[in-house]
Amino acid sequence: KVGLDSAAIFGNVAVDCVCVAVVTVSNFLVFGLEKLASLAFGRASTDTFVFAPHARRASTAPIYTSLQRTTGQGAGEIDTDKTLARSTFPLKPQVLVKKAQNVIATMFGTTDPDVLAHDFRFVAPVVGPLGKAEFLAIFGGFKLEEGLPDLKENHWGFHVDPLEPNRVWWMSRPQGTHTGPLRFAANIIKPTNRLVQWPVQAQSMLFDEEGRCYQLTVGYSCDRQIGNTGGLGALFGLLHAVGKTLPFAEARPWKPSASYRLGMRLGKVAEKFGFGPGLTNVKS
Repeated sequence: KVGLDSAAIFGNVAVDCVCVAVVTVSNFLVFGLEKLASLAFGRASTDTFVFAPHARRASTAPIYTSLQRTTGQGAGEIDTDKTLARSTFPLKPQVLVKKAQNVIATMFGTTDPDVLAHDFRFVAPVVGPLGKAEFLAIFGGFKLEEGLPDLKENHWGFHVDPLEPNRVWWMSRPQGTHTGPLRFAANIIKPTNRLVQWPVQAQSMLFDEEGRCYQLTVGYSCDRQIGNTGGLGALFGLLHAVGKTLPFAEARPWKPSASYRLGMRLGKVAEKFGFGPGLTNVKS
């Protein structure tokens, strides 16, 4: 068994080395072509994935609790009530939470666009930013409730960020059965009767002083082990669960790169020779 394991380790490390070399050369060529295109043609107006985030519009300095680590240092736990009490943002936390829940009730503005600000942005882990008109057209066209009639978003934990008091955070753990036609772009995905279970996801909304949402973030997976979407949130997770995974890396479940695999395997080999995490010698 030891011999076979050693052969397996050596073989996989060797293959990883080759893969890393191929990827490195490929990345170098891609970088060169992208640089050449940038110099020759300039930045295209379609490159919306390169953007500056909204400037922060509200902030509050934290007040900490007395919680301490065993070392005697403060644990960094924020006293939420005291910190929010010093906020100067005109809308109080309970008002903001109600507004966030109202945005959800309007299907994120698709049935009442006035809940979204004129400078609204939708920013998911991969998709975005999308402006107000683009978001309403795209999101309104999905018709999730037709494709998953028993969809339950399972929202909970609405609260205002004590350090950014115009931001509401909440969690969700959606699930639903794909028993109806699912609209995606110009395609209609026929029912698969599959139960779709997303992982727990973190979402947020930013509000201006008039109470309109100017940024929505959704689909940020908190635990890729949960559900059957491969750890993907939002639309990419749905498509993967119904067997229609999109053909690019960002829309697929995470898998370790060749360089990461190589580093991990070499680390495990080092451990067999008495070196622990960080490749420091472990003294017995």
